[in-house]
Amino acid sequence: MTPQNLMLLPLSTPKLSIGCPILDHCLGGGIACNSITELVGESGSGKTQLCLQLTVRAQLPPSHGGLGGSSIYIFTEFSFPFRRLQQLGNLYHASYPNLIRLEPLEDIYVHGVHDAQELIHVLGDIEAFIAIDHTRLPVKLIVIDSIAALFRSQYQTTPADLNQRFFISHNLFKIPMNLA
Repeated sequence: MTPQNLMLLPLSTPKLSIGCPILDHCLGGGIACNSITELVGESGSGKTQLCLQLTVRAQLPPSHGGLGGSSIYIFTEFSFPFRRLQQLGNLYHASYPNLIRLEPLEDIYVHGVHDAQELIHVLGDIEAFIAIDHTRLPVKLIVIDSIAALFRSQYQTTPADLNQRFFISHNLFKIPMNLA
């Protein structure tokens, strides 16, 4: 999927429910598929929590607001919150025992990256990972938490560094991926 191909898709794309009817209504049904959605907020405002929740919700069938798919979660800061994800997985399994398998974390693939170049490399590998069919459910959601952190820590605010940050971030999403 390339940005140019996104323009050719019909306007009615599947949505991943956030799980909050009010937010889903504001978003026209949830997070749109075949798109890039950026979550922005203060530190500690719940961006990671929402991303973790979406990775578990993605496993639900579309009839229950999910995508019927697995997720790839790329993290860039600190250590990955496995304990919180396990809690969410257990909560969703208890809430949807017939829809989410006993071990919901088996359908979430986690990878840590430490700099922008490594992220570009990993994004290039995702298409091959999906093509080899490593997953029980097809990959339907990719989360990068947090892309901004890679650029904050690696580059200064000099004109040369800002130019390089722009070049890397601009080219980051030109990597073709077929997730449909």
